[in-house]
Amino acid sequence: MSEESTPAYLIASSIMSADHGDITPYFEAAHPLLEAAGAEVIVAGQSGQAIDHLEGKWVTGASLTIFKFPSMDALQKFWHSTEYQSVKHLRTEVIPPNFTFAVEGFGGFD
Repeated sequence: MSEESTPAYLIASSIMSADHGDITPYFEAAHPLLEAAGAEVIVAGQSGQAIDHLEGKWVTGASLTIFKFPSMDALQKFWHSTEYQSVKHLRTEVIPPNFTFAVEGFGGFD
């Protein structure tokens, strides 16, 4: 399997609270960039999201978002792009990040 055909996932957790500010400007700015990078929303984090904490450490009230990208290269180009870096503050100033990972995914048990 070539590196370009292996999908990659952006897995992010944010600390949600009832009094966080308006995240709409971030969504409006970031979503076209995500679409242009070929990203697909797998799990959309939101306030009140049902998360059953089974193991390890977790920040109470955090949400989880997962995006699938066509490749790790596409994910990295998106994340490090000047365009995304110039709008990222619209998210981090409103909803503090808990963690963010980029991981290559191979899928299946073959």
